[in-house]
Amino acid sequence: MPIAYCVLEIYLPYSQSLKDKRMVLRKAQDRLRARSNFSIAEVDYQDLWQRAKLAAVTVSSDNATLERVTQQFVREAENILEDSLVDCQVSYIDP
Repeated sequence: MPIAYCVLEIYLPYSQSLKDKRMVLRKAQDRLRARSNFSIAEVDYQDLWQRAKLAAVTVSSDNATLERVTQQFVREAENILEDSLVDCQVSYIDP
């Protein structure tokens, strides 16, 4: 059962508080969850106003499906986050 792990580095230049940051992240996470079958969580930079790191994970029965779904997720993240997305790293694990 292969697993895809995706890390999204985000820069929010217009965020003036943690409340602003959380609002933007919550909206992005909700939109990504609605369009994909990924579990998403903020994993780093929780105390910084203008930086965020999100991790997204999904599981599939075969590698081909997993790669297709992951590519769709990355495209959707790029569309939703636009210029805020600084880096996206995808890893595959096959236990």
